[in-house]
Amino acid sequence: MRVFVDTNVVVDFLGKREPFFNDAAMLVEMGKLGKIDMIVSSLTIVNCAYILRKQFSNEIMLGKIENFCQILKISPIDKSVILKAISLRLPDFEDTVQYLSALFYKPDVIVTRDKKGFINTDMIVMTPAEFIAECKK
Repeated sequence: MRVFVDTNVVVDFLGKREPFFNDAAMLVEMGKLGKIDMIVSSLTIVNCAYILRKQFSNEIMLGKIENFCQILKISPIDKSVILKAISLRLPDFEDTVQYLSALFYKPDVIVTRDKKGFINTDMIVMTPAEFIAECKK
């Protein structure tokens, strides 16, 4: 199963943000074990670096991102993605860019804590807790 993971879930994991860390960690563990193919956008990696640099030293932050990148695929964002996101004129530009980037790997689901940001998509959107519960069935 291909799972596109939104930035907020990645920051929850890498930054050990409570009360969200456990669900994010379970999702990442599924990726490490090969139970899912985790996908993030290139924007997620950059945004995580920006956010985590406030919490960790540069060396620790880069190490966390480097290790995380070993277990996932990174979908591209190029000019065509940006222009398409602009043309759609949806309320949340960043989530629109994330969605369009996700299409590169054709994920089965988007996992995010901000489901309303993906309301205008044609994909299944779940929170980390919902996704984990569904996988346990």
